[in-house]
Amino acid sequence: MSPVSTSTSAKTEYDAGNQRHVERRRKAGKLRERQLAEAFRWLMGDTRGRLLMWERLAEAGVFRCSMASSPELTAFREGRRDMGLRDLGLIMRLCPEQYTRMAAEAQTQGRTAISETETGDKDDGRDDSTE
Repeated sequence: MSPVSTSTSAKTEYDAGNQRHVERRRKAGKLRERQLAEAFRWLMGDTRGRLLMWERLAEAGVFRCSMASSPELTAFREGRRDMGLRDLGLIMRLCPEQYTRMAAEAQTQGRTAISETETGDKDDGRDDSTE
């Protein structure tokens, strides 16, 4: 059996040694970054988007300690917190003024950055009915 013809796949294959391929990929990456930044600004420009992001930050535990009764649970919380810190970093890099607005809206509506699970994390595997 002969290998599959490369005449059609050669056009779509990426060659890191080919300067044109490298430049095309770089430009495509920059375009994608701009599109994502624009989408994020759009999300944060709307009250509903800020509500969603505030909830994500709270659920991720960005503003509370990740320490738990076991190293496994601490690692789990830290992983979740890392995702929240990424979201917070995007906010602060792309639209920091919206963070202040989001926090003020949350305070007005009685929400806090610390979720209701601060005293007992629902993901810790404990059965709350036994307490």
